[in-house]
Amino acid sequence: MRAISLLILLQAVAIQPQTPTLVSSLQRLHDICGSGADFDACTLFVAYKLDIKCAAGREWTTMNASVTFRPLIFLYNIRQLPHEQLHIGDVRLYASQYVDEIETLRFASTNDCEEEARRLTGGFGAKMNEFARRSNLERHPSLRAAGVTMAGK
Repeated sequence: MRAISLLILLQAVAIQPQTPTLVSSLQRLHDICGSGADFDACTLFVAYKLDIKCAAGREWTTMNASVTFRPLIFLYNIRQLPHEQLHIGDVRLYASQYVDEIETLRFASTNDCEEEARRLTGGFGAKMNEFARRSNLERHPSLRAAGVTMAGK
């Protein structure tokens, strides 16, 4: 019998399945996603969670972190789907970078680590909004010029 080695790669960022939804009017789209700019599609990020486990080592305690979220895509113009997927990719990248940053932190004790983990998980909604705004501003220079920051797109 041959021994089989199984390598399980854990993703630091997991994106739950996305189901694009067509909406019947621009007004309906703006009711769902908010107003403030001219757009015909948007993505809202929901069901997000930052999970952190503290791991005690010889010299210090570190964090193992992961992020999960679900993108809700709303489209008045179906041709905008690839663009919305770019926003999802951006948020995935930013969340991955955030996890990498968290995992570099070092703590003198498990209690210190767990306290910081509670603080970070409690503020994760604001961090996800920041990721969405950053993607919007990078992909839509006209929003940056106008000072518009739609939270969910």
